[in-house]
Amino acid sequence: MRARVAFTSWLVAVLVLGGTRIATACPVCFGDPNAQMSKGAEQGVWFLLGVMFFVQIGFGIFFLYLRRRLRDVRDPMPRPVFRLVKG
Repeated sequence: MRARVAFTSWLVAVLVLGGTRIATACPVCFGDPNAQMSKGAEQGVWFLLGVMFFVQIGFGIFFLYLRRRLRDVRDPMPRPVFRLVKG
């Protein structure tokens, strides 16, 4: 059992150390920062950040709208008041 664990850990170590060539950066991340591909990726990131910003602003406005409507709502049928009857 110990030999199997030792072999497995040795195999994992060899694969991790030997397989680092596969894990290199892609051409966009590793390449020229002034290349068209890098500029396009940067613009895509800024666009998605803008979309997230506007969605969060929309949620905030929606919840403020619900809060304002909740203040204006009155109960059409008041709840009964229970009193102790002395007799």
